[in-house]
Amino acid sequence: MPRYAHRVWPALLLVSGLAVDASAQAPTLSDETAAEPRSVERVAFDWDRSVESLRVLDLDGREIDAEVEAREASGRISLSVPSQAPFVVKGDEVETRRLTSEERQVLPGGLFLPATSATDEVIIPPGLGISPLPPLPPRPSTWLRLTVVASPAPATWNPLNGSYHTRLSFGVYPSDDQHFSPDQPLEQPIEIRVRLRGLTTREVVPPLLIEAPGLANEQSLMLDFMPSTATPTLEVNSTLSDVNLALEALPRLEVRPQSTSMVGLGLARMAINVEQVSPHGEPLRATRPTRVAVTVAGPATPDPSELRIEPDASMASLELRSSGLAPLTVSAVAGSLRGEATIQQRVPWGPILAALLGGALGGFGRRFVKGAPKAPTPLRLLEGIIVALIAYVAGVLGVGYLALPMAVVATEAGAFLSGALSGFIGVNVLERLQAKLSPQAG
Repeated sequence: MPRYAHRVWPALLLVSGLAVDASAQAPTLSDETAAEPRSVERVAFDWDRSVESLRVLDLDGREIDAEVEAREASGRISLSVPSQAPFVVKGDEVETRRLTSEERQVLPGGLFLPATSATDEVIIPPGLGISPLPPLPPRPSTWLRLTVVASPAPATWNPLNGSYHTRLSFGVYPSDDQHFSPDQPLEQPIEIRVRLRGLTTREVVPPLLIEAPGLANEQSLMLDFMPSTATPTLEVNSTLSDVNLALEALPRLEVRPQSTSMVGLGLARMAINVEQVSPHGEPLRATRPTRVAVTVAGPATPDPSELRIEPDASMASLELRSSGLAPLTVSAVAGSLRGEATIQQRVPWGPILAALLGGALGGFGRRFVKGAPKAPTPLRLLEGIIVALIAYVAGVLGVGYLALPMAVVATEAGAFLSGALSGFIGVNVLERLQAKLSPQAG
């Protein structure tokens, strides 16, 4: 036995050393019990409704209310962030916002982006000729909120196309713009769809797509619309927010002529009503005396050139007298309210033809007068037409400059009688002139 002792002792020492090393590395039960659990990030935000009205969804539209453990305290809501996946916060009811000014409005709801840690540098095998990308810096948690700006607000009336005009600019802005670069594109673009309620537009409203936050990436929507109700509303649906936007518009003046055309050359008068109306067309009674300035672009004269809408009334009237044949544009302005209408002036073909026909009959009737010199019938007709035409032009000038009765040349009956009389008398005058000139020529 003593001779094998020198072989056994080294083996015993090796086994003992391994046992001591294993016992030093193995955790004890007390160490496992003392380990702290992994902390879960919680975020808090203002919320003016109950926690039951809160909806939390992932980007696929799946509700994750149970996972975020929503809590309410002092008018604020806190949520736990179970993972690094973004999620959307919305309400179960669609809120209505009124666009009464040109200030930027932050719409309800938003997209929460959890914090991310720094990524390691990507190792690329040598020989590919590709330089490795630098590691991405860590990103703190932030909110992305959808905003809207209306300009002008309230919307203004455009009398040229007969509609209200405004521009809506939608954008996405982070709550922490110091750590979130505006040039950083979103993982998923924000799509915005708009539906109309209580208004009509000249063109179909297209969907908008926002690919990155910041002012440079805002998307604008040009609206030329006409309200059909007292509360025209845009129903906005997007990934970040569902909201109703109630548009505000200014009242306007409606210029209502009796007709869109009138006889020109100063031969017609037309009554025009100017009425103050709400954006959707209902009469709007004045609360105080309102002065309305009337201007006419074109050859015509308004009477009077300034109107007055009395309290508890919505309308005033004027009379417009034509002059010339060019189109007319009648404009009415009262403070910030305005309106206009276009009136076409036309040639009085009816009275002109009636006057020529009357002149022809008057000249032809001269041949039946006893003692009248004999002349070919076509000559009598031609002489009557020429004299009637000259008399008609003189009558038109007389109405404009000598205040002759307008009915003499403005109506078919008056023009016919004037033409017949001038044709009959005018042919007689031509005969006398011809008789005096004949002896002198002989």
